[in-house]
Amino acid sequence: MIRTMRSRSTLRTTARATALGALVVALAAGCGDTSGSDGSPADGDSDPSVSDGGEATDDTASDGDGDDGGDGDGDSAGSDASDTGGADAAPSDGGTADEATDAGDDAASGGAPLPENADLATEQLPVPAEEAVAIALETAGGGQTVSVSIDHDDDRDWAWEIEVALDGREHEIDIDAATGEVLQHEEDDDRVDEPAVDVTSPMTPAEAIDLALRKHDGRVSSWDLDSDDGTIRYQIDLEQSGDDDTEIEVDVETGTVRVED
Repeated sequence: MIRTMRSRSTLRTTARATALGALVVALAAGCGDTSGSDGSPADGDSDPSVSDGGEATDDTASDGDGDDGGDGDGDSAGSDASDTGGADAAPSDGGTADEATDAGDDAASGGAPLPENADLATEQLPVPAEEAVAIALETAGGGQTVSVSIDHDDDRDWAWEIEVALDGREHEIDIDAATGEVLQHEEDDDRVDEPAVDVTSPMTPAEAIDLALRKHDGRVSSWDLDSDDGTIRYQIDLEQSGDDDTEIEVDVETGTVRVED
């Protein structure tokens, strides 16, 4: 009877030991879990961007469209800017540096000269009257213009002849009508008492030529603006077929047109 009770006691002790062992194993398994109840990383690092190998992962680089301003092709904003705005970028207007240089050279050298038989009523000189007068005044150092004329010369092609009065001296200045180059500059001590003339007011050369052609037909081969007895007038040479030339005089104040005999 005593043996039977010992056996039962032994069984209970064994069962308790087994249960205790199972509990210890379960607790050990719980402590060894790689992820805590708070979802912390397995290696105890609080930064979820760091992998087990200790290297940070870059979400912005992996998706190609991060906060660094990239365009999705793996380039940063800085490299994109350099691609579009580098030193080899084409000009915005499609032109080239050589074309700009050529245009500047053309402006500096003037236009092509007119042919000898050009009609000044319909063709424009590369250096117009206003510009020629400005060149003459600059060459003389100031003063007032008292005579302006344009004519064709076999040796100089089309040339302006301008007289400027300054401090009692007369400056005779010839200017290339194609380039604006001063071809000749002579000074004379003779006192000039002639009135000043102006190719812009009260009558322009184009207006005077129009009045002359209403009076007579022909090709305008030359003209000059000066004064006679205090009256300022244009003298316009008209060339007809053959050797006949006609000179028309136009008063700048009254617009009166007179055909010279």
